[in-house]
Amino acid sequence: MNKLLILFIIPLLFSCQEDDEVQIETDVIGEWEIVARYADPGDGSGSFQPTTGKFLTFSNNNVLFCNQGFCFASLTQATTTGSFDGSNKTITTSDCDATYSFNGMFLEVSYLCIEPCIERYIRIN
Repeated sequence: MNKLLILFIIPLLFSCQEDDEVQIETDVIGEWEIVARYADPGDGSGSFQPTTGKFLTFSNNNVLFCNQGFCFASLTQATTTGSFDGSNKTITTSDCDATYSFNGMFLEVSYLCIEPCIERYIRIN
């Protein structure tokens, strides 16, 4: 009986798998919503602060659409259209040029400003 029980338990041990793995993004095509913006007072002690309201859409034909000003959204609420290059992970708009990278489940967009300007997005579609 004990041998029979062991025969049933051993396969169960090897059949279990972890379902709570963090999704790692690698494809930019789709819709993204901002969840955080890097804020630094100028002394290097900055951190990501929660934010909402900005959306990016990357299309199959390398067109980027933003529902507000791409780099300086607080200065203008006008929508922005630009282009992106998936091979070198660059974005070009009338506001500015930027780069993007993936950090786990986040898309991080970086552009030049007085302090480091980094925005963190999460995929919504």
